[in-house]
Amino acid sequence: MAHQLDTLDLNLMRLLKAVVDHKSIKVAAMQLGISQPSASRGIARLKATLNDPLFVRKPHGVEPSPMALRLAEEFDNILAPIEKVLKEFEDFSAAEYDGHLSLVVDPYLLDEQGQQLLRVCHQSFPKATFTFSNWNSYSQEEMLDGQHDYCMLDQETELPKDLYMRPLFTEKRMIVARQNHPTLSQHQDVNDWETVSQLPIISLPAPASYNPLCTVESEYQRMGYQPQVLLKTYNLRLAAQMLLDTDAIMYASTSTTRLFPALAAYPMPAVNREFSDFVISGGFVQSNRNHPLHQHLHRVIKKCFQAGPVKVQ
Repeated sequence: MAHQLDTLDLNLMRLLKAVVDHKSIKVAAMQLGISQPSASRGIARLKATLNDPLFVRKPHGVEPSPMALRLAEEFDNILAPIEKVLKEFEDFSAAEYDGHLSLVVDPYLLDEQGQQLLRVCHQSFPKATFTFSNWNSYSQEEMLDGQHDYCMLDQETELPKDLYMRPLFTEKRMIVARQNHPTLSQHQDVNDWETVSQLPIISLPAPASYNPLCTVESEYQRMGYQPQVLLKTYNLRLAAQMLLDTDAIMYASTSTTRLFPALAAYPMPAVNREFSDFVISGGFVQSNRNHPLHQHLHRVIKKCFQAGPVKVQ
């Protein structure tokens, strides 16, 4: 029977329920808008598929078998999940969505933009619950397994084609240091490598799963210098504190300075094109490209950053 069920037409189950309800193939056919011969052929197909008589003819109609009665009883339960999915796709409402949304984000980006990101997501999905987590070495597999609904990463991440990624915004990479830095503030337009290379740096290592095309270390080495790493950390607040307490510098975006008003962004010396910008992308698994939930979530996040990242108080 399992093999026969593979070819079972759902419309035949609707026909079966109508015949059980009306105890008449003729009336059921009229209700469904099909001819009586078509209805009779449909019932015959069901009998063959299910290996059950289903209905016994009576003088004034048909009498359903025990199996027909049970199938009719369960029909609404069978159909309800399907109708729920169809309604979800046809009449999706972010304001009424009360499910859970899981976003996995580049750790530095989550530090910089997490508050703004959560705010716009909560405003768009007021009844939803959320998980925001840092991208790590397991996140790609978790995305492909459907454990996360959306991811936000920069251009340095190599991802499989099973993930549908699109650019959200671009930010220039800058030198970030304390305001009125005794060395950098003297160079209003551009800093040179001879000046910059003498300053200690705060290193923000790329997440383990990244494969950067260009790094701070490689840029220094390309120009014939060796960076003096004063602090290496994955935490932006620790990095900011060291910048405030010393003359060290960090290569980051202007979004970092918006988070920490006592910091300032200074121009960089000439660098490789790959090192000059942060290109942030967002996306989800390819199989969800036509899902209204994921489409709406992407639009919300993209609109959030269209005017550029903003300071969150």
